[in-house]
Amino acid sequence: MSIRKNVAVFIDAENLFKGYGKLDIPDVSMEDILNQIDKAASQEAGANGIAVARAYADWNALGLEDYRRDVERSRVETVQVFSVGKAEKNAADIVLVVDCLRVAADLDHIEVFVLVSADGDFVPLVRRLHELDKYVVGATLSNHPVNSVLEKEVDQYVGLKVTPVPPAAALQPVFSAGEPAKKSAAPRKAAAKKVVEPPPVKEAPAKKEAPAKKEAAAKKTAKKTAKKQEPAPDKNPPRAGGKPEWHKIASQIPVVHEGRASSPDDYKAIMKKVLTEPKVRSYLDQLANHGGTLPILAMAIKAAAPQVSPSDAKVSTLSRALRFALAGTPYALARQSDDVQPVLVRRSSKPAGMLPDLSLDDIQRGVQ
Repeated sequence: MSIRKNVAVFIDAENLFKGYGKLDIPDVSMEDILNQIDKAASQEAGANGIAVARAYADWNALGLEDYRRDVERSRVETVQVFSVGKAEKNAADIVLVVDCLRVAADLDHIEVFVLVSADGDFVPLVRRLHELDKYVVGATLSNHPVNSVLEKEVDQYVGLKVTPVPPAAALQPVFSAGEPAKKSAAPRKAAAKKVVEPPPVKEAPAKKEAPAKKEAAAKKTAKKTAKKQEPAPDKNPPRAGGKPEWHKIASQIPVVHEGRASSPDDYKAIMKKVLTEPKVRSYLDQLANHGGTLPILAMAIKAAAPQVSPSDAKVSTLSRALRFALAGTPYALARQSDDVQPVLVRRSSKPAGMLPDLSLDDIQRGVQ
């Protein structure tokens, strides 16, 4: 039995091709676009195949009616959007957002959401998906300008590259992984204020207290001490259902490594450095307690090392990269059955289905 697919793709078709009235459809098939998206999501987020793919537009518009055949041959559902007025663009956007949120609410196994659009109007949607702990990928043709806020808000941005050389059947999918990710600076510690000690004060001779007063004073002191020893409230309390807000916690992780990884050994060294960050360790401990899957783990890795990509490091996918990088650490990946995603576990718990570590030789030989 194959692992259940966990990716949903929502395509703003008119935006992908520059908008109604100036449609610019390059010689690239929708299947080519989906292949690039699927590969990128697998490499960076541990995704496991596209389960839902929908494209939104007024497909009767000049130029799109012919391309629609290619879209449907690629097993993408074409959603016809009719506008009440003249705002076809807004009509398609609204239908896309509603469908996207419905999938997020109804299909728990869908963990990676891909928005194929460069439109900044989708920023609120990205933020809502993050509140639902979904990993969000933004994508559009690499030669199209992208809204800067949208590019920063998504967890990963993919520039879809095409080679406009006819015939279309001869085109090969081209993907450049590890697009520059958003940079976030580690929080600066506030400078400690200099405390001026007051001059010593001579203590007056202690007065003898009555036994009752002494007992009351002792109780008051004990109460104050107990209050001080109470643990500080959790800044990231779990939701009502007991599940932590993963994206919110990941957003508090500082950047540990700014650059990229150029080799498997480099990737492993960076991951070792990432694991020394206390907030990363805390995140991983909580994730291991809840059996968190790879897309949720990818949020923490992206926060701590935003430009590190398994494909740049020649380690293929995130799953293989982690089985290599986590060797010798307290953490590992495990899969309890063939039809579920791998999850993060603690080695000390000796979980069933723990995946074997990969060595450098395994990586170079392509062992799965």
